[in-house]
Amino acid sequence: MEAVADDPDRQPIAVSLSPREQECLQWVCRGKSSADIGTILSLSPRTVDSYLEKVCAKLRVRTRIEAVATAVRDGLIEPA
Repeated sequence: MEAVADDPDRQPIAVSLSPREQECLQWVCRGKSSADIGTILSLSPRTVDSYLEKVCAKLRVRTRIEAVATAVRDGLIEPA
């Protein structure tokens, strides 16, 4: 995660996350699983996964960890 967050050559990505995408990603940042997030937000785990897949696509990353690092670095979510 630090490699993505600390890469000085990487420019911030100008993207807009929906409030629900931000909310799901913020819970991932706090260490919650899709099942946990689903319970908290009254969503199915698959719906949570769908939101997180959209986040990864928007941020042009492959994993949740990269998404969290990028979103924190770019000020899209608060660090946990």
